[in-house]
Amino acid sequence: MKVETKTAERTAKKSTSVSASKIQPLSIHLNRFDSHIVLKNKKISGGIGLAIIVIILLAVLFKSVFIAAVVNGEPISRLSVVTALEKQSGKTTLDNLITKKLILQEAKKRNITVTQNDIDSEIKKITANLQTQGSTLDQALVSQGMTMSDLNDEIRVQIAVNKIVGTDVSVTEKEIDDFVAANKAQMTAGMTDAQFREQATGQLKQQKLQTKIQEFIKNLQDKAKIIRLVSY
Repeated sequence: MKVETKTAERTAKKSTSVSASKIQPLSIHLNRFDSHIVLKNKKISGGIGLAIIVIILLAVLFKSVFIAAVVNGEPISRLSVVTALEKQSGKTTLDNLITKKLILQEAKKRNITVTQNDIDSEIKKITANLQTQGSTLDQALVSQGMTMSDLNDEIRVQIAVNKIVGTDVSVTEKEIDDFVAANKAQMTAGMTDAQFREQATGQLKQQKLQTKIQEFIKNLQDKAKIIRLVSY
């Protein structure tokens, strides 16, 4: 009986030892796995924290991108300004942008180019004309809320449409006579009849040219496929 008991005890100890040897590596593996999760979570937390810091720094450095003004500590977002402007003149602005796009597309289709020299030449004419009126180009841009880049874009479109449509328009002597008779009261002091007729001729040509351009634009709009995703 004692021999059997000792044998049973040895078997039990051996079984316990084997089980422990099998369980121990698994426990170590689980501990390593837990450590990996902790490290991974720390990396994620650190990444999120860094991202938040970067966002805060960008918000501080480029706050004017998001905020237009601060009134007694309360911000006015640029989005609210844009929304207000869209309500006031969104349709007109979008129509103008669509028209410019159509003109430039047509110019490209016809291989018509507008060089920077073309634009600079026109700017010189505008500058000279403003000087005769006692003003400067910078003053005119400020009054119109435009930048030099905006002026370049406007002139580029105008030159493109003039090259497409052409600037050769004619007026008859009768048209000039009728214009002079109807606008005689607007004749400035010291201006001669010849000077007034010359001015009248220029205005009549400009009116005819504008009519010609409007007909051209209307034709482009009728043929174009325009999808408006925003309604004003």
